[in-house]
Amino acid sequence: MSGRIVGSVCAAAITAAAALVPAVPAATASAAPSRPADRSVSQLLTQLKTLYRKAEEATEAYNGTEEKLRKQRTRTRELTAELVQARTRLADSHDDAGRLARQQYQGHSALSSYGFLLTLLTPHPEDAADEARELERAAGREAALIQRLTRGERRADTVATRARSALDKQLSLAAKRKKQRDKVKKQLRSIEKLLAELSTRQIAQVAQREREETAKAQRKLLASGALGTANGASPGAAAPSPTPGNGAGTGATKPPGGGRDTPAAGTPAPMATVTAPRPRPSAAGPETASAEAGKRALAYALDQIGKPYVWGAEGPNSFDCSGLTSSAWAYAGRVIPRTSQEQWRQLPRVPLNKLRPGDLVIYYKGASHVAMYAGDGQVVQAPRPGQRVKLSPLASNPLHGAVRPGPAVVPKR
Repeated sequence: MSGRIVGSVCAAAITAAAALVPAVPAATASAAPSRPADRSVSQLLTQLKTLYRKAEEATEAYNGTEEKLRKQRTRTRELTAELVQARTRLADSHDDAGRLARQQYQGHSALSSYGFLLTLLTPHPEDAADEARELERAAGREAALIQRLTRGERRADTVATRARSALDKQLSLAAKRKKQRDKVKKQLRSIEKLLAELSTRQIAQVAQREREETAKAQRKLLASGALGTANGASPGAAAPSPTPGNGAGTGATKPPGGGRDTPAAGTPAPMATVTAPRPRPSAAGPETASAEAGKRALAYALDQIGKPYVWGAEGPNSFDCSGLTSSAWAYAGRVIPRTSQEQWRQLPRVPLNKLRPGDLVIYYKGASHVAMYAGDGQVVQAPRPGQRVKLSPLASNPLHGAVRPGPAVVPKR
């Protein structure tokens, strides 16, 4: 059975299970049996989360290489154009040098032996002085030509070396990208295989367990006061209910998109989502440029709700996690790094109690997942393969930190 068919079958099973099968308490944890059918709900959820995390780590590594390859291709094109220009100038200098050699050989140059002899034998001292000055100027022109020719040869050699090095680096990145693409596909096939081995009842149980764990983590986060009073509901309030059918065990993996912008066949139909909190202008006066840019980025991200997750995609019809956040901020006029790891590494950190709409929330110790803060303790995210862009509780994944892109830089005139 192909990955595409598996993804379609799993999606259908997920939708039916989430709607029809009631929640069932998890079995007591024990040593992990060899067959998925014999494993507890907790063990299955842990295994699926691990597989999804590894797939996303591989995806972000692929995205990073893809971005480097894109820049390297541009650099290679620039150096190739520079090399063509250097060789054209060098050819012109060779032509000038050849023309000068022919003139001297034919006696048409002021520096020819015949011209030099006439200068020495002239009976008029004034004419001799003028001829000497002309000889000096001609010698200077020819010296400049030789110097230009020498510089041109050195320049052409240098650019050729750099162009070859750039091309070698480009080819190396392309090979690395292929290996990473194959790794992503392998991780996704592992998820497909596990989902195909689960019963409808097990899928529903895993989905229910993940919803319970997410709600518990969200309540704990809100009760801790880590978000402050302005960024979350009251500590005793229940976390927003995730959309049914969006748990870890419910995401049927479709065949990897390979960075494509459109979903593959077998993509599950759009599901209902919780109401998106639309950003509103502050009544207290104009916001700072950064806050306004954050609102524009969030508005873009919210407009993508319901579009499918496709690894390596950055819109407009599908996204992966960092593809969504980087595209949203590009829409707001701010170019940010493509991957979640680079967004965490390069952008300014912000404490959780200072979060505002548009800030980026980073998950896992390796910064392998990213979402955008939407206010009220929620984030908008492209969760993982088989799911769609949606609103989720802030604590839907293990928190690592948060960063804030600045406003677009307007060049001075």
